[in-house]
Amino acid sequence: MEKKRGLGITGTLIGLAIVPAALSTIILLLFVSSSLKSGLNKEALDGLKMLAEATRAGYDNTMEGDYYLDDDGNLWKGSVNLSKRMEEIDAFAGESSSAITICYGKTRKLTTLVDSATQERIVGTDVSDEVWRTVQAGNIYTTTDIVVNGEKYFACYVPLYNTDKSVVGIVFAGEPSQDVTEFIAGKTRNIGMVGVTVLIFAALFGFGMARRIARCLVSVRNSLQTLAGGNLAVSVDSSVVKRTDEIGEMGAAMTQLVKQLTAIVAGLKQSADTLYQSGNSLDEMAGQSSAAANEISRAVEDISKGAVSQAGEIQNASAEITTMGEVIEHIVGNVGSLTDTSADMRNAGDASAATMQELSDSNDRTTEAIARIARQIQLTDTSIQKISEAASLITYITDQTSLLALNASIESARAGEAGRGFAVVATEIQNLAVQSDEAATEIQKIVGILQDESEETMQEMSVAEALIKEQQAKLDATKMRFDEVNSGITKSKEGTEVIRNHADVCDNARTQVMEVISNLSAISQENAASAEQTTASMQELNANVNMLAEVAGSLKTLSGELNQKMEFFKL
Repeated sequence: MEKKRGLGITGTLIGLAIVPAALSTIILLLFVSSSLKSGLNKEALDGLKMLAEATRAGYDNTMEGDYYLDDDGNLWKGSVNLSKRMEEIDAFAGESSSAITICYGKTRKLTTLVDSATQERIVGTDVSDEVWRTVQAGNIYTTTDIVVNGEKYFACYVPLYNTDKSVVGIVFAGEPSQDVTEFIAGKTRNIGMVGVTVLIFAALFGFGMARRIARCLVSVRNSLQTLAGGNLAVSVDSSVVKRTDEIGEMGAAMTQLVKQLTAIVAGLKQSADTLYQSGNSLDEMAGQSSAAANEISRAVEDISKGAVSQAGEIQNASAEITTMGEVIEHIVGNVGSLTDTSADMRNAGDASAATMQELSDSNDRTTEAIARIARQIQLTDTSIQKISEAASLITYITDQTSLLALNASIESARAGEAGRGFAVVATEIQNLAVQSDEAATEIQKIVGILQDESEETMQEMSVAEALIKEQQAKLDATKMRFDEVNSGITKSKEGTEVIRNHADVCDNARTQVMEVISNLSAISQENAASAEQTTASMQELNANVNMLAEVAGSLKTLSGELNQKMEFFKL
């Protein structure tokens, strides 16, 4: 089936040679044009900036003073009326097409621009707010797209300063953009002509190289087509082999390929005949082996079924014995736990009896201590009574001392001047009597409080003694109950020991039976596993023999097909 013919190797190589060159040339032209335009625009703006700064410097160097407006709106610098000397700004522009304007604030006052309709200078108009904000901040404003007097201009606006460096206006320098655009277009045309010339030479050179390479590739293609037709008696054109590039290496490799392929095909033809004969013999042997393997596989499968059945029955018996052993083991464990619990209870009973005895002894000591405290409280109460009596005596003495001091004061008053010293002593005695009375009163209060607390303590001690006696009675009853519990625990422990001895005998017998059943189960499982493994091996062997028979049949078929296909090649 023939494929639809495409462009061909010649057309493809020519395209590979010309299209990249064309694309490179176009991209280079676009880049150069863009760079040229950008560079010339920057150069034009730099020139306008220099012109504006030169104009500002010319006014600053030739005239002194600051810029200002008079009442008529004329622009002055110092003592010079610039509005009356408009021709001076024309001198800065010279014979060029550049335009210069001086603004005070954002209003144009001096300019070289003339209205084409009225032939008057364009003054009194304002620049845009954007330009004024930029320049007023001390910055330079440039643009390549501004319309002045109905024509597009390149423009540069620089600040106009007074002597105090404040921005009072703008110096504008502009040039029609048409001049710059025409210059750029001319340069671009020249570069385009050079690029087209280079592209033509590249296309001619590429076309010649592509034709030479295409002829070599076509020769190699023809040789490959002959080889694809099964004719190994093919040779590569000498002009291709003599080349020193990759195409020459490809021709040499193809020549070597034809030689090696011829030797391989000759060997394959001989091997195909041998393979066909071996396939016939192997097919017969595989059929005989498959029949024998099927007979062996059926016999081993019967043995395996019997072994598996026996292993299953022994496994069920082992499970039942295991369940019985678990029950016996559980009983032995419970009996052991019961014996341990009885021992623990006996030990706990002994410990509780000892604790009860200690508690009884402690209760006796507590009773004795409470009795001693009661006696001590009674002694304290007696001491408080004595302190109260002493306080009463102090009060009585205080009263007598106070009366004595009063009498002494009366007698000293009767003695007159001679009794003054005695009067002082009487006064001091009176003060001591008052203090003693206050102290006695305070002692009486404290004694009263102590007596009240002593009585409450005595009442509480009586209640405590009653509770201690009641507690002692309950302790005695509890001790009797613990003696009865210890007796019962001892009897239970003896019975548990007897049960435990019988359970140990059962457990030993259970262990021996379990070992016998386990050994028998292991042997039967090993027999079943061996039988199953033998069955599986025979099945695998049978499958391998069947697969070998199929492979032998396939090999026989393939060897026949290989012989037919090898007839395609002509040595």
